[in-house]
Amino acid sequence: MQKSKVKILSGFRLTIPEEARRRLPIKVGEELVFTLDGKRLVYMVEELPEDPVIAMLSLAKGERRRLDEVEDTVLSEIEEKLKRAQR
Repeated sequence: MQKSKVKILSGFRLTIPEEARRRLPIKVGEELVFTLDGKRLVYMVEELPEDPVIAMLSLAKGERRRLDEVEDTVLSEIEEKLKRAQR
């Protein structure tokens, strides 16, 4: 197990160490689960399950999607419909 030190910034923000970012599948905007274990603060990456509605619409094509990808897909569809409605 590798240890890293991080500095707590204003607003109790911190930066995830570079080694952890390289080794774990985390992206900007994802949520991490923090657990207190005695005096230790443990964080875990949790992937969101596939959205059944998006899968039924064949947008996900059976692939696991993260929330940001799903949101991007929905926003793109809405923007296209708005453009068509303005013509």
